[in-house]
Amino acid sequence: MGPANLPGRQLRVGIAGLGVASSQVLPVFGQDTPYVLAGGADNRAEARKAFKDAYHRPTFATVAELCARDDVDAVWISTPNTLHAEHAICAARNGKHVICEKPMAVNLRECDRMIAAARKYGVRFLQGHSKIYQAPIKAIREVVASGRIGRVIQISAFNSNDWLQRPRLAPELDTTLGGGLVYRQGPHLVDIVRFIGGGMIESVRGVTGRADPHFDTEGHFNALLKFEGGAAASLTFNGYGYFDASELTWDIGESGMVQSKGRRFPGKPRLTGPADIQQKRAVAMQRAPATGAEVKRRQPFFGLTVVACERGMIRQSPDGIYVYTEDGCEEIVSAKGHGREFELLELRDALAQGRDVFPDGTWGKATLEVCLAIMASSKDGRARRMRHQVLAP
Repeated sequence: MGPANLPGRQLRVGIAGLGVASSQVLPVFGQDTPYVLAGGADNRAEARKAFKDAYHRPTFATVAELCARDDVDAVWISTPNTLHAEHAICAARNGKHVICEKPMAVNLRECDRMIAAARKYGVRFLQGHSKIYQAPIKAIREVVASGRIGRVIQISAFNSNDWLQRPRLAPELDTTLGGGLVYRQGPHLVDIVRFIGGGMIESVRGVTGRADPHFDTEGHFNALLKFEGGAAASLTFNGYGYFDASELTWDIGESGMVQSKGRRFPGKPRLTGPADIQQKRAVAMQRAPATGAEVKRRQPFFGLTVVACERGMIRQSPDGIYVYTEDGCEEIVSAKGHGREFELLELRDALAQGRDVFPDGTWGKATLEVCLAIMASSKDGRARRMRHQVLAP
């Protein structure tokens, strides 16, 4: 079956995996969009029923059944990390374009298989759930790429949240299965700094830690990334839930919502082990941002990112970015836009324009290479030289 062509019609998207990850994607499907929800697949009967009751679309017990449908153009992979490769390859083999959640896979061999399958069957592979879709991050990259304030010399990226104190299923807490903070949150910080700095990381040195005795997986990490050309990026992430980086970003978090000070981390007993799917889903629904015309959002923040160039500095503002030079501080306001619609629009536009997508599989592989290097470097204290990096456009 050949890849779908979309002359003058909506992109028909199937969702593979109807867990909590998909709940962040499904709200973007609405009326008058260039994409439409075509169906969903999950091996759990209760998940299929909940999806069908809510969205009135066909459901399937296997991803293979979804991928075989003639009325599906693309498949959004939101299954567990260890299944990303299998399901992406299945979609490509059936002529479906792929949007895959981060991390792309759990090792580089799987990435290679996914990239090869997309090329063999002539479909687009889009790396999804990346912070580089956000307008302020794109605006920072545009200022850097323009050369207006010289080349990048330093990037500092910091985040702190309660990742390890949110209900997590057992596989999310097993590093061998693509769990833990580096696998599951590291790609966000790595994507941000790679995109801003041009993509080409030369070497990586990392330190990871497991400071919560109840969870045998990474709960914090630090990394030093050296770019080709000499620029450096420092990454710091703490997921233990004692401090939220939104206190440093005008109380604005990942969703762009202004958080009340009491909502950040209300006092509660700390979690001491994995949760079941009902607990995870209940908390995910509580954390979901409010919707509606009356809800005012600012630009989303994934922690704090500060970029130093030869003749100035850049950081994100509540509505865009601040650029600091010898002339003072200038704010550049970014276009509004939230949620996960950016991936769908990028795929739809790429198909309409006959071009490749960005970020693609080679980008996702390069980001995973850095994350794996952070963990490997932490074990033996040695820096890792990168071999699979690609340029940011």
